[in-house]
Amino acid sequence: MKPAARFILRAAAIRIPHKLRIYDLNRLPADKKQWYTEQILACQSGLYRLAAGILKNEQDACDALQDALCTGYEKLDSLKDPSRFRPWMMKITVNAAYDILRQKKVFVNLDDIEDIPQEKTHVSETDSLSLKEAVASLPRAYRTVVILFYYEDLSVRQISEITGVPSGLVRTRLSRARQMLRRLWNE
Repeated sequence: MKPAARFILRAAAIRIPHKLRIYDLNRLPADKKQWYTEQILACQSGLYRLAAGILKNEQDACDALQDALCTGYEKLDSLKDPSRFRPWMMKITVNAAYDILRQKKVFVNLDDIEDIPQEKTHVSETDSLSLKEAVASLPRAYRTVVILFYYEDLSVRQISEITGVPSGLVRTRLSRARQMLRRLWNE
């Protein structure tokens, strides 16, 4: 073991605050490609579910996931702690999905449309609504935290890191999403 690596291991045992830790430049295995592939295989279904939940489209989710995988591999050297690979990769996937949403924004002049159908504002009692459809009907911010919390079993703190919003806001969004789901489910 290199002297720098031994120093870092000793420093980590002393409980240095996270922001002050010095990470070893050789922290990733020598065969980065193999290690990256193994890590992706371990979390690929969660990454796909996350992208599909945000984008609501299988093709777009596949595109976002492909972009995220390429970006993750390119930026692998910026991963400071290999044990945090999954949340780091989820953050990249969320950003890739949002990039696709931004690219797909379409602006339509309402004066050009003659008959605008009225939007369905709530689910009628005769409609059957699965939980998956109910979650998909949530606004994007609420849908993202619900998918990360319930489907991916991430903590509020981890969701906060991935989405870049304060943990209090994550809790609020989870609470409001639960209320919305209850209303949809009871109607």
